Amino acid sequence: MYNMRQVSLLFIFLISKSCHSTNSKRPSYFPTCYRNDPELNKCLVNATEILRPYLVNGIPEMKLPSFDPFELPALELAQGSQALNFKAKLKNIKVHGLTDYKFSRFDFDVPNLQFFCNLSLNKLFLEGQYLISGRILVAPLEGSGNFTAEFDHGDIYVYQKYKEATFQDGKTYLVPTNTTSKIFIQNPKAHLGGLFSKENILNEAANKAINDNIDELFQDVKPVFEEAINEIMSNLLIKGITDYIPFDELYPIK
Repeated sequence: MYNMRQVSLLFIFLISKSCHSTNSKRPSYFPTCYRNDPELNKCLVNATEILRPYLVNGIPEMKLPSFDPFELPALELAQGSQALNFKAKLKNIKVHGLTDYKFSRFDFDVPNLQFFCNLSLNKLFLEGQYLISGRILVAPLEGSGNFTAEFDHGDIYVYQKYKEATFQDGKTYLVPTNTTSKIFIQNPKAHLGGLFSKENILNEAANKAINDNIDELFQDVKPVFEEAINEIMSNLLIKGITDYIPFDELYPIK
């Protein structure tokens, strides 16, 4: 079973493994933004809109999977706060809504090779299977079944630092060295089906306790969400692109 970071890095490895081939082709629809263009940052924001329909189904030429739904085979979660103490295994996870994004900022500080991105996501919906043990507040959490989770809106802030590296094909690529992100969401909801086996009253009580305290609970698991968004929206997408296309071709000089 993988944890969140291991799953994301596995995807990155699978993508990167075939990205450095000199036989690879840059997709014809892939936008070009010139790194010495005074309107570079505006071009980058526009590029996110151009790529949106292709991300829905994935970009086979770059080995990028579908982003809507985005599928994760398995995750392990654990939290040990006063309000929430649990261990959970999730599998067959589908994330819906990742391509319903809007970038308000995509700034590329070229001399220092760093990006600053602000984006928002509309309704995000997750579904899959779970196995959990622990407690929420004073109520026990024990069971397995199907789960759903969602929120109505999310604001995400991402910073990413890069360095230049020359690969075996003799070309220079951008390689991310540091990434940080913050996420702020509105109206989170969750439901765990199958808690306490067939005890429907306990099931309803536990799910009510979860959603009555969802804002406090989300603060406990917020770092997990930030890591997931960080890897999926930043490392997986941006690193996949920068690994596939050399720096001078991805951001050429006019």
